[in-house]
Amino acid sequence: MNEIHAARGAAGIVIASALMSACAVKLQAPDEPIRFDVNVNITEQKRLEIDQELLALIRRNPELFGLTAGDLTGVAEEQ
Repeated sequence: MNEIHAARGAAGIVIASALMSACAVKLQAPDEPIRFDVNVNITEQKRLEIDQELLALIRRNPELFGLTAGDLTGVAEEQ
């Protein structure tokens, strides 16, 4: 009885390895560029608000952006 189980186990291993060797994974870049169509409308007012918030953040923490306080001279002041 053990011999039958051993033979089935060996046959299972052979079949599994044959199936595994027949499978191949192929990664290939697509022919066309990947596009993300996002329908977003940012008004000039929102852009201005975002610019001002970003400038304020940079002024508070210039070292986070690889800048010094001297690098920010001549940049428009916050309103």
